[in-house]
Amino acid sequence: MIYAAGMLLALPVYWLAVFTLMLFKVEGLSPIHKQVIMEPLVIALMFISAFAAVCVIKWLASGPEVLGFCFDERQQRLTFTQRRPARQSTEESVPYSDIHYIKPYTLTTFANVNHFDVGYTGADGKPISLRFRTDITVAEMAFHATWLTQSIGERMQELLDLDL
Repeated sequence: MIYAAGMLLALPVYWLAVFTLMLFKVEGLSPIHKQVIMEPLVIALMFISAFAAVCVIKWLASGPEVLGFCFDERQQRLTFTQRRPARQSTEESVPYSDIHYIKPYTLTTFANVNHFDVGYTGADGKPISLRFRTDITVAEMAFHATWLTQSIGERMQELLDLDL
């Protein structure tokens, strides 16, 4: 996998270097090599591999995905499991005192996909905002929002309905 990703990222750089040498008419390139580079299929592959390399880099740089979470009122902690692309899943625990806000919201009235947007202070002191996705009805989401309001107080915001 790593070898394939390395080749995917190296091919556009190699083709760009050869194409630049051809463009500036640098001596030393054989006529056969010049013909191969100017083939439409090779040029199409160059752009496709460059696009794929950009997609891989964007995927690797994307944010974490939360797989599961639990608000523990007894221990006063939020525990969640998150996964970043091409990395192992990690479990993190945030005390209620580090949570700045929790914003529950629903995207549509008829859907069962709702979210909690949780803002907290990370281990290094930086503010972090994560989205926790849940597959529950709007009524259940309202119940959980009420329960969390009792648990963490004014840091819990009202349930937002984003259905336009």
